[in-house]
Amino acid sequence: MSRWLTSMPAETHLSILALVLGGVFDRVDERLKIAFAHGGGSFAFWLGRTENAWHGRNDIIGTSEFPPSHHIGRFYVDSVVFDERVLRVLVDTVGAERVMAGSDYPYPLGERPVGEVVRNSQFLGDTTRDLITHRNAERFLGL
Repeated sequence: MSRWLTSMPAETHLSILALVLGGVFDRVDERLKIAFAHGGGSFAFWLGRTENAWHGRNDIIGTSEFPPSHHIGRFYVDSVVFDERVLRVLVDTVGAERVMAGSDYPYPLGERPVGEVVRNSQFLGDTTRDLITHRNAERFLGL
């Protein structure tokens, strides 16, 4: 596997980890929103792992006053999801109103076309598909 493919999500994960555990979100205006991109559906799993560490390991907490889940309303997830099961976990974790799946670019490795999983999902209704494919991005950007 190329380092480029491995590092893109890791860069995002580590940056947000530093912001959350360093207490940045404890001190800035609660209206600040952040888009978690290039991690795809991994955000829900990242959040669970980080939450568990925050509660169970004193060396992980840093200067953060609150656990990562306290800030869940600030996160939008902006990246392609190529697996419907992962999409479901993502929607269940952060809410359909904060998922922007499909704005990432397609990788030339044979993945499905961008947005196909959302468009063909068996568990999403038409309103939720509309939110995820473009309404959430419009709201996030203030358009």
